[in-house]
Amino acid sequence: MQAMTAILFLVIFGMTATLCAGRVGGQGERCLCKGRLLKRVRPKVVETFQPFYPSASCSKTEILIKLKIGKHVCLDPNGKQGKRMLQGKIGKRSKAQGGKRQKKKQE
Repeated sequence: MQAMTAILFLVIFGMTATLCAGRVGGQGERCLCKGRLLKRVRPKVVETFQPFYPSASCSKTEILIKLKIGKHVCLDPNGKQGKRMLQGKIGKRSKAQGGKRQKKKQE
């Protein structure tokens, strides 16, 4: 009886190990950006952007952008604009930060 249990355990363990071994970095990845990556996007049409860093489900860094028209596109994280977004250098400017400069009052 113990021999039969041990054999059954080894068979189940072997099947599990075989099925799990093929999941590391292969076709089993569930990346959001599977198609074409855009090099740049006009900031005026961007509603939000969300970076996704490498994880167990996808080994790549991805930047998912939601456009104002409701469409989602992927930005290349290795491109110039993508690198700036990941570093936090690109964001929506408020009127106090950007725009026209105010004239200094002369005393």
